[in-house]
Amino acid sequence: LLEEETRKKNGVFYTPIEIVQYMCQESLINYLITEIGDEIPSEALKLFITNHSILESINIKGTELEIIAENAIELDQLLANVKVCDPAVGSGAFPMGMLSEIVGARNSLQPFLSNKQTIYDLKLHTIGQSLYGVDLDPSAIDIARLRFWLSLIVEEDIPIPLPNLEHKLMQGNSL
Repeated sequence: LLEEETRKKNGVFYTPIEIVQYMCQESLINYLITEIGDEIPSEALKLFITNHSILESINIKGTELEIIAENAIELDQLLANVKVCDPAVGSGAFPMGMLSEIVGARNSLQPFLSNKQTIYDLKLHTIGQSLYGVDLDPSAIDIARLRFWLSLIVEEDIPIPLPNLEHKLMQGNSL
């Protein structure tokens, strides 16, 4: 939406969605590998994060994904407790990508958990507890907050107010 001269002056760049998705998945894979160690093979974690919908569509018995199902509680806790900060949030492409990846992964674990949560609950928790961002441009922060709210509103018939994001998405110089 910005003129080319303004974009160049402020260092504003559009990142294609495929690149954002790759960055988000790689970040989550590395986080899980670091937190879990040798408990779950890294290849199983990579497969889970890059294809989390696969848990819903195949018989996991005897596959590499069986270990994911066996460790669903621990994986869900790790994904629920992850903290992600984008130091140049812009309009929120990276946090929105992380929201999508975290919620998708946690949702695929739901059949293996006793405490079931809706997509709305997963999104609300992730927005309120896991995602942070900073940007110089106050309008970019407003757009990122709006994107969070819109991602929630599509999941509920009667939307509730967005949690206070004043300390989650902030205008400032991250350097």
